[in-house]
Formats: sequence, C-alpha cells, structure tokens
Amino acid sequence: MVYSLTPGISGWTEQVLHSFDWSQGDGYGPFAGVVLDRAGNLYGATEYGGTYSGGIVYELKHTRMGWKEYILHTFGSFQYDGLGPGIGALAFDNSGNLYGTTASGGTNICFGGCGTIFELTPEPNGHWKETILYNFEKGAQGFSPGAGVVVDEAGNLYGTTLYGGSRQCGCGVVYKLARTSPVDGQWTYTVLHTFYGPDGAQPDANLILDGQGHLYGTTAVGGPGGAGVVYEIIP
Repeated sequence: MVYSLTPGISGWTEQVLHSFDWSQGDGYGPFAGVVLDRAGNLYGATEYGGTYSGGIVYELKHTRMGWKEYILHTFGSFQYDGLGPGIGALAFDNSGNLYGTTASGGTNICFGGCGTIFELTPEPNGHWKETILYNFEKGAQGFSPGAGVVVDEAGNLYGTTLYGGSRQCGCGVVYKLARTSPVDGQWTYTVLHTFYGPDGAQPDANLILDGQGHLYGTTAVGGPGGAGVVYEIIP
C-alpha cells in the first residue's frame, strides 16, 4: 500500500492512500518509496503485477474524491521491455520526465535479462511514452541494477548494479549515463567505480548526489568486516 503520516497534537495519523490489488490488473510489491512532482502527485513502481506480470509505474493523483491511481506503464508490454522495476526509486528531471531501472528484462540475457534504464515522457494526450535508454549486459559494465538512478542538473543519470564488474568478484559497479545528443537521443554509459570486495560489494541502495557532484551510497556486503560499507565517489 501507499500511505501518508500526518503530525497532530496526539501524535501521527496514518492514512492509506492506495491499496494494490493484483487481481484487478494492478501492480504489487512496491519495495521502493514514491517521488513527488511539483503539484504534489506521487509516482512509484511495483516489482510485480500489471497486465504482463512484469511490474508497473503508477501515479497517485489527489482528487476531490480522494487519491486515484493511474498506471503509466506496464512492463513486458513489448519484446525486450524491462521487467521488475520495483526495487529502485524513480527520479524526475527538470523537464518532468521520469527515470528508473529494471533489475531484469531488456535485450541481453543474464539470469533472465540483464536489466534496463528507462525514461517515461509525458505526452499531450495524457499518456506516457517509455524509452529504453540502456540495456545492461553481462560482464565488466555491470548488470542487474537493484537501485534506481539520481539525476544531476545537466540531466545525466547515476546508479549502481548488483553484479558484474570485476571478473574476480562480480561485486557490482557505479555508473553514469550521460545524454550526449539531445537531438537524436544518444546516451553514453560509463563505469565510475568497480567494486572488488574489500571496498564493498553489491551496492543495492539508491545513490545520493550532493551540490558538488559527489555521490554517496552503501553496499549490502563486503568491506573489511564483510557487512557492507558507506562510500563516496568524487569526480
């Protein structure tokens, strides 16, 4: 479900904004949180459900009758679409486009698909158009992104993968996806850091980007004690 907590004199009050119902074609398994647009509408993703059982991206809009869900995209609706977007949070750019990742699906084969980075663009008719910006592949570039992406002021995307990178470890990478040609929609993928175990492994959580362009994140395991690390990536 999606909920809000409102502070009051007697404490905090919970309100359920939406309860997912997979039996009605809705998504289910919203592991990540939601993001807000400038009008206060909520956007998120579910790992499962939807028409093709590959998860959905949804919007919750505040109406006079309460909160109403709109499904913006159902994953698996065409060949090589991504699957499983529900772990990483979505991100807006300054133009109102939404970005996210899927842990599987796409054009390349890993454990059932290496995953994708996708963009959802609002159209004048109220629909949203999905574009696959990058298809992950097995190997040194990293694959299977558990986390979503963060967006800098120039519209570049940053994220992590759970696997791939070093041949000895396959502990994941931190990457950048840069918009190289706004006219024809070209993007360039670059690995910023490859984890090898002692410095952390499996960076599964979303990154944070500060005002100086530094990236901060965590790994689920690895490090000197094997229990994970907190790290910073400096440009």
